[in-house]
Amino acid sequence: MSLQRSSETQRDQKRLASGSEPLTIGQLARLTSIHAKAIRYYESIGVLPRPARQSNGYRRYGHADVNRLILLRRLRLLGVPLTALTPLLVDASDARCIEVQHDLLDLVKIRILALDQEIVELHLLRDQVERYQHQLTHCHPDERESFRACRDMSCLALPGEMAQEQENHHAHVPNF
Repeated sequence: MSLQRSSETQRDQKRLASGSEPLTIGQLARLTSIHAKAIRYYESIGVLPRPARQSNGYRRYGHADVNRLILLRRLRLLGVPLTALTPLLVDASDARCIEVQHDLLDLVKIRILALDQEIVELHLLRDQVERYQHQLTHCHPDERESFRACRDMSCLALPGEMAQEQENHHAHVPNF
């Protein structure tokens, strides 16, 4: 099966290089390693432009479509959201390579900034989890008390959470 697929891919690459015949969606899927169903989905949501069709209704693709899908796959692996890719992928056919490169640099810079922010947030979360682990390790609740009857939640909740919980409780309890 893999030998057959390899020879089909080689034929597809030759067809693409010659530019003589447009590609079918199956051929495009083989060349880009993106499933035909995913290609149709990207077209349906507007991330990719709708392809030309033959008189029999089959989609027909060219070199620009291969380039678009290779680019889409790479940027998705880097975590760039589809919404950020749409303008670039739809307009890429009429753009020069250098223009696409500049747009890609902008997208990648934005992605790096987003990753830096996520890293900061993850470090903060890790510190919080570590403090909670320390609190749990050094807390000694009454071994005979069931969780249902537990009145002292200071071993299970962070101090700030306990204060917030008490404020919420007092705010909702009417004074008689």
